[in-house]
Amino acid sequence: MEERIPDFIEYLSKVKNASESTIQSYRRDLKRLVAFLYGKGVEELTEVTPTILNSYILFLEREGFSTATVSRNVASIKAFFHYVVEYHMVNEDPARSIKAPHIDRKLPEIMTVSEVEQLLISPNLTTDKGIRDKAMLELLY
Repeated sequence: MEERIPDFIEYLSKVKNASESTIQSYRRDLKRLVAFLYGKGVEELTEVTPTILNSYILFLEREGFSTATVSRNVASIKAFFHYVVEYHMVNEDPARSIKAPHIDRKLPEIMTVSEVEQLLISPNLTTDKGIRDKAMLELLY
């Protein structure tokens, strides 16, 4: 199973034209998955089931990984199993039914009126840059 990761990484690089950051993240995610699977006695791709993959997702959450990291791991797993199915290394995709956790989006913080007023009076109006900065701040406001 682990021997398939370098081929998948090459596929990401050459066929999918993935960024170096994505490649490094997927490699790390898949190595973590393989270690988990070996720890569960799963040594062949054909032995991986949706239940095992879901238990891995729960493991990541219990280990304290952020929701964004768990979601990226799900994306890595789905991409990897799509690849091994596409290239006939396994017949069925055990990752097809796994779901990424919902990522909560934070609302932006809003400045108070006094903070805005303080910001608008902060440029030094005796310089050209200060006048420019004041104009930009007022335009943004």
